[in-house]
Amino acid sequence: MLTNKNIFFLIIQAQIGIGILGLPYILYNDVQQDGWMSLLIAGVLAQGIIIILVALSRTSPNETFYEINLRLLGNVLGKIVNISYVLYFISFSLLLMILVTDVINTWILHQTPRWAIILMLLIATSYIAKERILTISRSFLFFSFWFIVLIFLLILVYPQDIHFGRLQPVGSNSFTEIIKASPDAFVSLIGFELILFIMPFIKNPKKSLMVLTFANLFALTLYIFLFITCVISFSGVQLSLIQAPLLYLFRGLSFEFVERIDILFLSFWIVPISTTLVIQLFNASLGVQKLFSIQRKKSVYLLSFILLCLGLLPINLTVTESLSSIMIYLNIIFVFIFPALLLIIAKLKGIKG
Repeated sequence: MLTNKNIFFLIIQAQIGIGILGLPYILYNDVQQDGWMSLLIAGVLAQGIIIILVALSRTSPNETFYEINLRLLGNVLGKIVNISYVLYFISFSLLLMILVTDVINTWILHQTPRWAIILMLLIATSYIAKERILTISRSFLFFSFWFIVLIFLLILVYPQDIHFGRLQPVGSNSFTEIIKASPDAFVSLIGFELILFIMPFIKNPKKSLMVLTFANLFALTLYIFLFITCVISFSGVQLSLIQAPLLYLFRGLSFEFVERIDILFLSFWIVPISTTLVIQLFNASLGVQKLFSIQRKKSVYLLSFILLCLGLLPINLTVTESLSSIMIYLNIIFVFIFPALLLIIAKLKGIKG
């Protein structure tokens, strides 16, 4: 059974993924130095949704989300919703796979064919995703060590040429513009929906809301710290052009015995930023297992094969940006709207959490 510690590290690893590399660039282009405000709004929104998800999962703590759907919506409509969620997780996994592959191709393996990187990535992630959730949580606990390394390296950046004045003026953008940028920040906080699929495996479900709250607060604080560090380290022109400012920050660090800290860091960081893909594969595999009554390991392999085939399609920057834009709306629908409607249905049926 999952302890509070297991849940905490599962959630933060699900939330903190590939978005950590490009979020400062995206937010700065949206609302400049006020991006931290958009992050705060996204964090508050995420916390509200977490309360809804926990309330829904507590209506039947011994069932996964797919089973709750069938019980509340009936066999036909429940299966349609379950299929929709599997397709959503596949789409999310595809986007994550493309983004991670592009980072590896650009920064480390310049001459390696795209298909080879995708294959290696899927082998690594499916190897973890096929395991029991307790085993996955233990591996995530080990990967979380890299958050300490990340924070330490960011602190090393501060003695360099930084200007806190770049955070001013505060509130130069209208409140409407800041709110409009919050969905971009919210995408990077996605991952807490995992609670819907692991509630039956939690040792102490009553404390799940508290643990998720602390995990969300940790992820939000790290993202804000990263955004502020990038803003005070780059000029406005630089930050509006650099798509992976975190790696450029590390590129400026060097020691007598180590050069190109960015490459060294990214080589190790590839595993933690791929954990979000592991979670999406895990969520989708539970759905495939429920729909087709096959072993979850086989469903992970089937999903990996589908993603491999999709990854071999000619995908350019335009397709990636379009998929990213679509996923913003799909995240709101599948992480917030559907669970909220199900919670309302549960309450109308007199089911107490």
